[in-house]
Amino acid sequence: MIKINLLPVRDIVRRKKYLNEIFAALFLIGLLSCFLIAVEFDQLDSISKMKIEVDKLDSEKSKYTKILAEIKKIEEEKKILTTRTEVINRLKQSSSLTVHALDEIANLTPPNRMWLKSLSQNGNQISLTGMALDDQTIAKYMDDLEASNYIQNVHLASSSLEIFAERSLKNFSITANVDMPKM
Repeated sequence: MIKINLLPVRDIVRRKKYLNEIFAALFLIGLLSCFLIAVEFDQLDSISKMKIEVDKLDSEKSKYTKILAEIKKIEEEKKILTTRTEVINRLKQSSSLTVHALDEIANLTPPNRMWLKSLSQNGNQISLTGMALDDQTIAKYMDDLEASNYIQNVHLASSSLEIFAERSLKNFSITANVDMPKM
């Protein structure tokens, strides 16, 4: 016996196959959509966490900004105090320099051979005027001053013969620089 199937089996199978493919595609699209939505939520969560972290860092930055401003203020005060102490030290040195220079001049002036009439100081320059018995006394005095630790660049500004108390004496003027000795 011959059986004839009049049902369109091939069409039904083909339609079923298409329907399965459509469902599979829709299922994959649904899965992909779910995955993308999950990724988006994860990214939004990361963004919100990063915003919170940025806010924390900004608040810490503002704390450190205050501290940095205080540090700058302290550094400026330190700089001012350092310059003040340097000025005080220079003043101490210059005041002791004058004392040392005058002591050297007094100790090096030969007694009974030379007399100083005036001494003046302008900054680091010192000027001496006086009278001596002869040129050798003036030359030796200048050499002695030059050998001093506190007096440098000794120059004879002028020298002239003058009669004083019926004696011929040498009138002189000397200039020199006064400075602290190099250590």
